[in-house]
Amino acid sequence: MKIGIVANKNYSEKITPFFCKFLDWLQMNDVDFCVESEFADIAGYPYGKSLLDMLKMIDLLIVLGGDGTILRAARLMRNKQIPMLGIRFGRLGFLAELSGETYEKKLKNILSGDYKIDKRMVLESHINTYDETLFGLNDAVFFRAHSFKLITMDVHVDNEYMNTFQGDGLIIATPTGSTAYSLSSGGPIVTPGINAFIINPICPHMLSNRPTVVSGDSEIRITFKELTEGCMISIDGQQDIPIKEDTIITIKRAPYDVQLVRSTNSDFFSVVRNKLKWTQ
Repeated sequence: MKIGIVANKNYSEKITPFFCKFLDWLQMNDVDFCVESEFADIAGYPYGKSLLDMLKMIDLLIVLGGDGTILRAARLMRNKQIPMLGIRFGRLGFLAELSGETYEKKLKNILSGDYKIDKRMVLESHINTYDETLFGLNDAVFFRAHSFKLITMDVHVDNEYMNTFQGDGLIIATPTGSTAYSLSSGGPIVTPGINAFIINPICPHMLSNRPTVVSGDSEIRITFKELTEGCMISIDGQQDIPIKEDTIITIKRAPYDVQLVRSTNSDFFSVVRNKLKWTQ
């Protein structure tokens, strides 16, 4: 098995010492690897490769960082998805399977083929005023950037009028994103295997406007009646695109899934209990 390594350059001071020891560990265990050039340059590793070149030659992508690093890697891979294994250095880490402090035993098992694949649906966003199709593992969020005025949005699901939301914004989340921004906005936790979208208004003017779960096979269309200057759509908190009153946004399930590598004894609810400090 050949692995590729990507890392969060924003955590370079924390990750670089681990990275050097990790490469030694890989070499001691006869693991064939390559490193993304962006982080290799920062860490002083002279043999970096571009992510696109890496994807042509690897069987597994190891991601050093938090959930944001995994979201970035998933977005850059698009439909060329390689199984990803996260080694956590961030604060929370719902997506990363291993810890930078205790990875050795589990990683040995995974590299020997003892693992399972956790498939996660991706949302695909089309904006009528923007040429690029946007893909997100967590969510698409519509928000007012620099104003206290409410924004007004019409939402249709499969061409059926759902509601007009007036508030600070709107979240369209996947099950993976249900434990991210949507959760902090009062949305439900949805288990990863469910084919669904969560439509969740942010601070709605009408208290009766509640988060709603719809089929992942649905097509969601958002149009805007009243917008303040500087409103945005944000994909996974990493791509921000300005929106105007004539903007039409269509969201549906992407034709590919993200593949996360899990230990065979890993389960979703143990992660939720641990991360959200549920009573045990």
